Amino acid sequence: MKDIIVVYPKKETALSLRSLIEKNGFHVTHICALGSSALEIAHEKQSGIIVCPFLMRDITAAELAEQVPPGFDIIALSKNGSEQYMGNLITLPVPMDREDFLNTVHMLASSKSSFTRRTGEDGEYISKAKEALMHIKGMSETQAHKYLQQQSMKSGKKIAAAAMDILDSLT
Repeated sequence: MKDIIVVYPKKETALSLRSLIEKNGFHVTHICALGSSALEIAHEKQSGIIVCPFLMRDITAAELAEQVPPGFDIIALSKNGSEQYMGNLITLPVPMDREDFLNTVHMLASSKSSFTRRTGEDGEYISKAKEALMHIKGMSETQAHKYLQQQSMKSGKKIAAAAMDILDSLT
């Protein structure tokens, strides 16, 4: 199981998130108030998940995602209300949908590698599935990627496997 680090400036929020995560069968290994603290912890680990607000006191979630070692994924909770999926950064809206949040934690915790470590073949399936969704269903690239992520979360499969399923269903 991957290490889960919760970063939140407000201790009450961090403890609430830890409680929610742990009530659903996962173990939070660290709680901290600063992104830089999470980064230090991440460099001592092989893989993990960092749950944090998009804007922290000292760093943004996007900056954190760029600086963590391979094997780490970031779930950023954003007040702007948008969902985004880019590389090893997944942004979920606040107030959050508990089920979406827990499905995301489950998907990341159960995958053997982070989204940053895709093989060339996996990336190819994902790209082809996005292209097919854009062409056949008229989606933008962002919408197609979001759709792939949602299908991955619903099925409990890696995004590359979900992409293969989509390609099979469209052809």
